[in-house]
Amino acid sequence: VCIVTGGSTGIGAACCATLAAAGAVVYSVDVAAPPAAAPGVTHLACDVSDVRALRKAIGAVAKAHGRVDVLVSNAGVWHGGDFEAVDERAFDRVVGVNLKGTFFAVQAAVPHMRDRGGAVVIIGSDQSLVGKPEQHLYGCTKGAIAQLSKSLAAHYAPAGIRVNCVCPGTIDTPLMHGAVADFVEKKGANAEELYAWLETAQPLPRLGTPAEVAALVACVAKIPFCVGSVISVDGG
Repeated sequence: VCIVTGGSTGIGAACCATLAAAGAVVYSVDVAAPPAAAPGVTHLACDVSDVRALRKAIGAVAKAHGRVDVLVSNAGVWHGGDFEAVDERAFDRVVGVNLKGTFFAVQAAVPHMRDRGGAVVIIGSDQSLVGKPEQHLYGCTKGAIAQLSKSLAAHYAPAGIRVNCVCPGTIDTPLMHGAVADFVEKKGANAEELYAWLETAQPLPRLGTPAEVAALVACVAKIPFCVGSVISVDGG
């Protein structure tokens, strides 16, 4: 029984599809409905920044099946721009989804893993590990959840609950395309030139795919000796 937050599009949708194809019962917890029904995936409408609703959604899955085996905490929003222009509303939104949503999703899921053990995979970012200009708010939340994964791993490993963090680089997702559009609008960047730069900014000269990230997530979720790792999937 697997729960994927932010499972309607991008990396989350790929995780849902990969886990369902492997035979898992999969629930996508997302404020938005998926563009199309995914075989073997049940959508639960929920804003992960709403802790009460998040607990209700995860609790409903646990009640229906008696357990949660895997949580993929993937829900996230991007924000870019001048540090001095970040307002409280933007701060609360990004921190609410990326950090608060991750923190309380794990908190809601782990009680349902204690009897049988389980796996938590937190989706970080290359910005969990490095800083980038004008991505201060997004980057600080991704750094925070990578550190959260380490402390949770140390705490829950003796109980058989393994926590790891997967950090994608530049992946061909709606979130990435939204970031490009934002830079084009705010900075007057040339979209074609920006995409060309993104594709050559790592040794493997192309964008990653959501399926490639999902393959790593599924692998990490089932390796018994993988605990507290922060693993990049970024083309180098």
